[in-house]
Amino acid sequence: GTPEPAARAAVVQAAIAPDKARIDKNPDGSFKLTVDDQFDRAWRRVGLALDRIGFTVVDRDRSRGVYFVRYGDPDAVAAKKNAQGILDKLQFWKSDEVDKPDQYQIVVAESAQASVVSVQDPGGAPDRSANSEKILGLLKEQLK
Repeated sequence: GTPEPAARAAVVQAAIAPDKARIDKNPDGSFKLTVDDQFDRAWRRVGLALDRIGFTVVDRDRSRGVYFVRYGDPDAVAAKKNAQGILDKLQFWKSDEVDKPDQYQIVVAESAQASVVSVQDPGGAPDRSANSEKILGLLKEQLK
């Protein structure tokens, strides 16, 4: 049968309504995720999203809007494990490095009526890697 008028209206509305979250590329080649939320709400939602995606939040600094997280990209971890040869196995003292997930800073900044989420490397510089785009993509799915 045909869908209820209300259901149809919801589909049309969803098609018209822009996502609450969008990813844009910055001039420097890094990426940002703009979320249509005030800082307080964006900060809370990003924290929940990180949790759902499977990030480990090591530390947070709300006054600076920074989540310090660890993210073990499942693909990269598997690739590194497969790439380990016999020589690597003999160098057992190095094995910890392979399993150590990358650390990132997820920064939430207030911007007019929205908040901007960006990814920085452990040193606090904008992260321009594919992982940065991947992380923001995962967050966008949770926040849109």
